[in-house]
Amino acid sequence: MGEKLPPLLWQSTAMTNNLLLEDQLSKITAINYEGDEVLKQQRLGAVAVNELVARFTTTPEKIDDELVAVVLVRLKDLQVRDYAMGLTNNENIDQLFNLWHWLIGVAPIGHIAPVACIFAACAYESGEADLANKALDKAFIDEANYPLAILLRRVFFANWPAEHFAAMRAQLHPKICAQLFGSSI
Repeated sequence: MGEKLPPLLWQSTAMTNNLLLEDQLSKITAINYEGDEVLKQQRLGAVAVNELVARFTTTPEKIDDELVAVVLVRLKDLQVRDYAMGLTNNENIDQLFNLWHWLIGVAPIGHIAPVACIFAACAYESGEADLANKALDKAFIDEANYPLAILLRRVFFANWPAEHFAAMRAQLHPKICAQLFGSSI
């Protein structure tokens, strides 16, 4: 995503970016599941995921900390996380593999587990089982009992055929979209 910076300058830039991202994260509140706007917040999370995917694939220079922060906070919601995981298909798997890998690298502690699980599923489906398991290791470091990481670890250990992810996604993603957006999709 741009030219390579010298190591020290890159580290300094990364630290500045982390501080800016942390600032944006502090401005976003988690979904209040007791409130009236749960579905609205989930929809906005899914729309933010779509926007991040679009910018990453077409204009990565337009990815800003505010968008990344919204995505990271909303990925803590199961519907939004599962929506994001369901976006992968044969046409975009390489791009999303790169997006989720990049997002793991910028996500601060407390926001890594959902992204790492999405990336792990994408990596496993891409035939990268070792990388998928390393991503789950990161998820467990971030959140020791993250349910999706536990499930994926079992699935990977059982050598579940990777093509089953596509079949499962084909069944589940339309249902998640219907829950989030109703008939407006």
